[in-house]
Formats: sequence, C-alpha cells, structure tokens
Amino acid sequence: MNAGPAIAVAAASALASAVLVRAAREVANRRALLDHPNDRSSHAISKPRLGGVGVVTPVLAVGAGLVAGRIATSSLLVPLAATALVALLGLADDLRPLPARVRFSVQVVLASTVVAASWSRLAAVAGALGGWLPVPALAVLAVLWIVWLTNLYNFMDGIDGLAGGQALIASLGLAAVAVGSGAATSGWLLVALAGSSLGFLLFNFPPSSIFMGDVGSTALGFLFGCLPLLPEARGVPVEAVALALSLFLLDATTTLARRVARGEKWHEPHRTHLYQRPVVAGIGHRAVTLIAWAGMAVCAACAVAWPQSSASARVGLLVGPFVLFAAAHMVVRRVEARPRQPRWPA
Repeated sequence: MNAGPAIAVAAASALASAVLVRAAREVANRRALLDHPNDRSSHAISKPRLGGVGVVTPVLAVGAGLVAGRIATSSLLVPLAATALVALLGLADDLRPLPARVRFSVQVVLASTVVAASWSRLAAVAGALGGWLPVPALAVLAVLWIVWLTNLYNFMDGIDGLAGGQALIASLGLAAVAVGSGAATSGWLLVALAGSSLGFLLFNFPPSSIFMGDVGSTALGFLFGCLPLLPEARGVPVEAVALALSLFLLDATTTLARRVARGEKWHEPHRTHLYQRPVVAGIGHRAVTLIAWAGMAVCAACAVAWPQSSASARVGLLVGPFVLFAAAHMVVRRVEARPRQPRWPA
C-alpha cells in the first residue's frame, strides 16, 4: 500500500462521511429522529442520531471497489454484506426500537455466516487457541467474539467523540499492522474507516451536533470483529484487534460482569460504565473523551508492536492495557469521591 493512494482514499472517505453526516443531521432534525435523554444518557438535550450512516457507507463503498477492481476476492462480499445488514438492522432500531431478542438473533445469524465462510481459515487466525481447540469450538468462539464486539461497541457509544475516536485511533493502528502483515484488503478498509471516522468527528466532537446511533456503533463493532477473518493470506491478528480495542473491551466486560454479579438487570439502560461515571460526577464530555483518546492511542501502539514482538514482550503488551484500565478506575473513584455538584453537559 503506497502512501499517496492511501491518503487519497482516507481523504475521499472523510469528505463523503462529512457530506453524509450533515445530510443525516438535517433529515433527522426535520423528521424529529432525535435521541432523547433516558436512564443511560449522558446528555441533557435531545439531539439527532443516524450519524453512523456517514461512518459505515464509505467503508462499504471502498470494500465494493476492492472487489470490483479485483484487488480483493469476491469472498470479501460476505463480511461486507453482513456488515451492511448489521448497519441496516441498527438503522431500523434507530427509527423504531426493535426487541433485543430480534437484534441479537440477527447478529448471531450474520456472524455465523461470516464464520462459516472462513471455516477453513479458523485455526490459522485463532492465534494460540488454533493449536489446541477443534475447529467447531473455534467457530463458536468466533461467533461470540463478533457478537460481543457488536454489542459492546454499542454500549460504549455514550458520550461525545468516544466511539468515533476509538474507530479513528484503532483503525490507524490496525492499518499499520495490516501494512506490516501484507494484509492489503484490511489495510484499505481500515484507511477508509479512519477517514470516515474523522469526517464524523467533525460533527460529533464535544459538543456534538449529532450522534452515531446504532446504525454506526453496531456495524463498527461487527466490522472490527470480522477483521481477522477477512479473506487474505495473512490477515490482521485477532490479538492486535483486541489490543487496539482493549479499553472498550475491558470497560464493557467488567461492567457487565459486575452488574450480573450484583443481580442487576444488565440489559436495562444505565450510566455505570467507567467512561460514564466521570460525566455523572461533573466532568465534561470533552475532558473525558480526550483522556480516553490518549489511553486508546497507547493501546493502539501496543497493537502495532504485537506482530513483531517476542513472546516475553507480548506479555507486557497484554498486561499494559490492564494496568492502564486499573489506573483509570482509581482516578475515576477519586473523582467520584470529590464533593462537587454533578452537572449535565449539552
């Protein structure tokens, strides 16, 4: 992948995203397709959603162009089509909320389709697990991986700039991994995602004028989950994807585990994710988002270092995000202990 074409794809994706996001904002405002504050919200006023249309569409267009130009094989159409259907499902949910069982069932079917299309490659892409688990077990884990990333990305899309920033930072880091691994298909898609995420952030950086919505958050999680399974001779390692998204993974997973352990209704809206708690305590979206971006950049650097690292160095790369998350947890607890009046950002 040459720098010139990559920059051109990123710039075109950013421009297309900005145009689509602005159009989605105007349509949503005209038709009152607004995200109203609820028990999960960290905002105080209603704002338009559907901004994720601008994030996902350029990536899918670039993917289709790769197939049409024979840069990628037609097998790429399976994960691309599945991602598009996840986005459409999210769009339908944004317009009129769907039952959770319907959304989950469709996500499982689509994830299973992608995994089935990658059946012969599962052992190769499963990392350390590929050597001692049978392929059917790997397939089950792969489906769970994709579905969990799909939903946790949605859970983590709760304050301005967070999910879009994670997409931008992770895609840049993983694009570097793809280039180093010779994974051209993944590289082009990730460059497009970096551009489209930047275009979206022009409208979503705090204070935002539009939210991503399920159409974007679920599709992004699904696409990241599918990344190691894309039809390439040597793809992006699943460990690198996990490292690049590790703060999202740790926050969503530990929060879910804590709520289940306490007997809470884990599927109901709440504001107890680590990234939400400082906002509830009175810290503004911008400060929380910028600090989170710094942590995401560290995790993305760990992902970039992973493929070329020794076994001992990889232990440190895996431990690093846990240490970072633990430190963030301690800081948040200190913030919550301070006697300050909570405020709701716009």
